[in-house]
Amino acid sequence: MADNHPAAHPLEIGLDAVQSLEAFARACARLRVDRSYADLRRAARPRPLPAATLSDLLNAKSTPTRDTVITFLLACGLDGEAQRPWLTAWERVATAHQPRPASAVRVREARPRLLGVHAAIQIPGAAGELPPYVPRDLDADLRTALTAAAAQGGFVLLIGGSSVGKTRAVYEAVHATLPEWWLLHPDPGATPAIAAHAEAPTPRMVLWLDELQRYLNHPTGLPAGTLRRLITAGTVVVATLWPDEYNIRISRPRAGEPDPYANDRDLLGLAWSIEVPEMFSRAERRRGETLAGTDQRIRVALDTADAGFTQFLAAGPALIRRWTGGNCYDKAVMTAALDARRVGACQPVTSDFLEAAAPAYLTPAQQATAPPDWLDRALSYATTLVHGAAACLAPVPAGMGLIAGYVPADYLHQHALGTRRTTVLPDLVWTTLTTHHHPDDRLALAQNAERRGQPAHAIALYQRAADVSGSWFVNARLADALAGQGRVEEALQGLREHAATGDGNAAIRLADMLAKHGRINELHDRAGSGDGYAASWLADVLAKQGSVDKALQMLRDRAATGDGNAAIRLADVLARHGRIDELHDRAGSGDGYAAIRLADVLAKQGSVDKALQVLRDRAVAGDGDAAHWLADMLAGQGRIDEAIQILRDRAATGDGYAAVLLTDMLAGQGRIDEAIQILRDRAATGGTYAAFRLADVPVDVLAEQGRIDELRDRAAAGDGYAARRLADMLAGQGRIDEAIQILRDRAATGDGYAAVLLTDMLARQGRIDELRDEVAAGTFYAVESLRRLDQAG
Repeated sequence: MADNHPAAHPLEIGLDAVQSLEAFARACARLRVDRSYADLRRAARPRPLPAATLSDLLNAKSTPTRDTVITFLLACGLDGEAQRPWLTAWERVATAHQPRPASAVRVREARPRLLGVHAAIQIPGAAGELPPYVPRDLDADLRTALTAAAAQGGFVLLIGGSSVGKTRAVYEAVHATLPEWWLLHPDPGATPAIAAHAEAPTPRMVLWLDELQRYLNHPTGLPAGTLRRLITAGTVVVATLWPDEYNIRISRPRAGEPDPYANDRDLLGLAWSIEVPEMFSRAERRRGETLAGTDQRIRVALDTADAGFTQFLAAGPALIRRWTGGNCYDKAVMTAALDARRVGACQPVTSDFLEAAAPAYLTPAQQATAPPDWLDRALSYATTLVHGAAACLAPVPAGMGLIAGYVPADYLHQHALGTRRTTVLPDLVWTTLTTHHHPDDRLALAQNAERRGQPAHAIALYQRAADVSGSWFVNARLADALAGQGRVEEALQGLREHAATGDGNAAIRLADMLAKHGRINELHDRAGSGDGYAASWLADVLAKQGSVDKALQMLRDRAATGDGNAAIRLADVLARHGRIDELHDRAGSGDGYAAIRLADVLAKQGSVDKALQVLRDRAVAGDGDAAHWLADMLAGQGRIDEAIQILRDRAATGDGYAAVLLTDMLAGQGRIDEAIQILRDRAATGGTYAAFRLADVPVDVLAEQGRIDELRDRAAAGDGYAARRLADMLAGQGRIDEAIQILRDRAATGDGYAAVLLTDMLARQGRIDELRDEVAAGTFYAVESLRRLDQAG
């Protein structure tokens, strides 16, 4: 403790009622008791507490910083968990003036069940919707990630199967670390609203995207650029995702194959990913044992050997038993719903669909002897709650007393994905899906039908989607599917009709398909009527057929009209066929792309100096792309200083990309100070990407170079990882007290990983009394460390 003054108890001060700066100042004055400013300054650690700062705090002259509040609390004898209610009150006051976003709630007011936390089994004597939370091994990493994201914006993603505790873990972590932040939980189709928030973000916002696949699979999708803008603006994005969904989205397609997940791969690349195991570890089970006496549901789940703890609490195994144990009609209805979702029907399936599709899973005899009310009985069976927690099929309302459709339980769906992955969907089910599906699922169903070797059904679904949306992507997929079935003329006719409306994407696709199928005359006609795309593809065809001069003349004519695409194609064809003189002429007349292609050809021929001169001439003329290529070629020749100078000159003109290339090159040479300074200068002039890169300068690089002051600055700005690496460095230098204080300060902010390191360091140093203080302050991790020490002693 900082001194012997008796501190007022937080409950006596009534921090929950503090809603204004004046009320917070009065609470601080009560906590101060009779301490003088001099007393507080002497007790302040680790930062000074000037009289002017104290006066502002205690007289409500301005909102104090978080660091000031922590220093004041330490001076008054409060540390660890004792600070949490004070910091919560401070954050409530600090954010009181901020506007409330539409449909957002404070994190502390959010209801876990509405955020996607599964209902728990109901057992006689168990009270409440949910049992107490059993702390997980991943909590420290999760809270560290959230704390870092809160400091500068970030995306935290939990990856794990259904009912393994992802959503409960992230809810508890967000509730503990960001209780006064706003929480926005948009519908999967609310991409425009999310984009609007990205354009005018609200400070201290948590964007909750549970079951991220629902947002990514929606026809409107979730652009990676939107998420990047939110993160840059300081938003904390939290999401959960199943492993299969994650793996398929991060995998790159083979060469020549379409890349439907390019956006999702970029988006997931922004995430701090944490995996959630299927089963409890031994340490987690021990924590569960300490809570088993408080809730019978925990006791029963721990005693169940044939299922995971969290899966059992969500009634997962019971759902499987109910699916497999029903009569043939019950099972047929549920299997039809599960198979529909397996191939892309994420929206509720209707009773009409289930009635039409279920016979595909029944024998002729079972169909013939079905009772008149077989469907009603099957739906009643499938929608019955198991242990009061979940049903195999959940009805979705369409109004009072009306059912829009049914959605399979997530756990049952994930189980069916594994057991039925290679099972071919009956043709009757595909036919029924074509006529009975939600419009939002149409594209996903069509793509799944195409991947699963059902071209006729894919074409029917693409056709329906094209009739409604007119999307260039849908039109392109429809054309490809038709062409793949030999229906080339139908494919071309559809593209012609869309190209005639001015759809540039359809015109590109049409030219490509005409070239692939040898429709040279039509390419000629379209090129003659001014279609630049057709001219470019025609030139490619002619060049491949040996009519290089004819192809080049066509591209020259198009390039002369200002067609940039034709100019690029012209330079490519000239380079491919060794027309160096013409490339020289075009480069000399200001064609930047011709200069780049010329330099590439010269370098491959061994004339590196000539190549460099070509690029240098263009760079001097102000061509930024040529300057970037020049720097790269110089660096490849080992002429690093020249490359750096070229990029430095370009960066000085405001070329942001040159600045980024320059910082990468400097960092690669170990010149970290220069790289950081360039990023700082760019960020100070409004360069948002530079600011993003500045925050991303690897902490490990700073630590490896022993840059203690830089790490200290990063730690003071709220970077938990920097603080932990700093503590590790200091401990390695024998500065144990400093290291412990840094970890203690971080743990006080809710950094669970710092708390783990702190208790471990105290234990290794044999500082038993301080460990006991941590236990008394409620630091969970200290309990285990103290127990191990007691056992060892």
